[in-house]
Amino acid sequence: MGSDNLEETLGQALRLLESAVHHHRRSALASASAELPVAGEAVAGWVARLVLRAERDVIWSLPEVMGEDHARLVGQTLAQLAGKGVRTRMLCPPAVIRGAAWQRSVGTVARLEVRVFEGVRQELVVVDGAAVIAPDASPGEPGGSRASMIQNSTVADMLQQLLCGMWDTAQRPMRPLSFEGGARGRVLREVLTLMAEGYKDDAAARKLGLSVRTYRRYVADIMRDLQVESRFQAGVRAVRAGLMESDPG
Repeated sequence: MGSDNLEETLGQALRLLESAVHHHRRSALASASAELPVAGEAVAGWVARLVLRAERDVIWSLPEVMGEDHARLVGQTLAQLAGKGVRTRMLCPPAVIRGAAWQRSVGTVARLEVRVFEGVRQELVVVDGAAVIAPDASPGEPGGSRASMIQNSTVADMLQQLLCGMWDTAQRPMRPLSFEGGARGRVLREVLTLMAEGYKDDAAARKLGLSVRTYRRYVADIMRDLQVESRFQAGVRAVRAGLMESDPG
């Protein structure tokens, strides 16, 4: 399933979720309970508190990290989940993974599983496959200004399947530092672009003013960091990881 189709499906799922919340508030159905932040409680802290109820599995889509405090809170929550032996999967856009706040506070958490997916637009957390935490997006405040926890088996199962589908499609993050900043990072990106454009090694090396041996060493470094076995896979992986445009040049 492509990114556009996944985003469309996610939108449909979110509309169903909103409908379930609205229906509960109107009719107080026992099958769809909603728990809201208490008065004065920051939404990001409320999300963390509910996520820590997990006993087995958490899958969490996080479209952005709003500064150091938010990253620190997310990192502390994930570390506590790891300490409890809870399997935790994070889906984030490439920009989040590359951010300094993420790398300092979240990137060092042990046993955390992370994949990058450009189509992550809405924060959702499915806890133990049975409850959905859904903050509403609100610019400038981590987790938005409102949120709900829905305990509805139909909604939870649907969103669990949706996020798992995104997880299966998403890419494992590459080693983050090799492509960032400095002369080496610039050369690696230039090599990656020429690889994607189909240049032969000798022509690419001449274009960059490198020896063929040095160029091939850069190619090997790129393939190692992207965890791929072919140059074609490297190009596809680089686009999905946000390292280059889908139509370079």
